[in-house]
Amino acid sequence: MNLADVRKTFDAWAPVYNPTHGWTLPKRRSARLALGLQSGDRVLDLACGTGLNLPHLRQLVVERGRVAGVDLSPRMLDVARRLVGRSGWENVEVRQADAAQLPFADKTFDKVLCSFAMNIIPDTMRAIREVGRVLVPTGRFVSLEVRSILHFLPHLWRVCAVDMSPDTLGGLREVFDEVQVSRAWLGMILIAVCFRPALLRRDLEAKP
Repeated sequence: MNLADVRKTFDAWAPVYNPTHGWTLPKRRSARLALGLQSGDRVLDLACGTGLNLPHLRQLVVERGRVAGVDLSPRMLDVARRLVGRSGWENVEVRQADAAQLPFADKTFDKVLCSFAMNIIPDTMRAIREVGRVLVPTGRFVSLEVRSILHFLPHLWRVCAVDMSPDTLGGLREVFDEVQVSRAWLGMILIAVCFRPALLRRDLEAKP
C-alpha cells in the first residue's frame, strides 16, 4: 500500500473507527504503561488516528508534560481534534504528517508510542529511523502491533491496509541498542520496548 491508499483507507474508516476499534484492539493499556511515562514527559503518539491513546497519555504526563499525535489521515485527525477541543487540553496537539517524515526537531520527545500501525506505514524502516531521530538519547519507543494474523486472514490487508512483509523487529534492532519483546494472543500481538536510539548515540560519540 502507498501513502495515498493508506490515507484513503483510514479516511473512510474515520466515522466508524472508534465504535469498531476502540474496544476490539487488545493490549493498548499494556503498551502505554510500558512507556514508563512520568509527570512532565514529552510523548509522541505515532499514527494516533482518532486519538484513542491521547486521554491516557495526558493523564500520565499531567499538565507539566506534552502530548503530540501525528497521523496521515485528515479525517481521523478531525475526530482527534474534536476530542482535544472538548477536553480543553492545552498541552495536547495533533498534526497531519507521514510517519516517515516527522515534523519535529531531533531529540524532541522522551517517549514515543505506536499502536497497531508499524505494519501499515508504507516506509516502515524510515519511520523507525525517524522515531530514533526525534527521541532523546535516553528515550524509549514502544511498538504494539499485530503479527502472523494474515496467515489466518490473508485478505485482511484489503480492508485495513496491513502489510506483514516488513521485518519490523529487525528494523527496531538496527535503530535501537536494546529491544525487549513480549507476545500475547498466541503470538499474534507483539509489544516491543526499545531503548537507547543507537543512531543518536553514534552521532554523539562521533562529536569531538
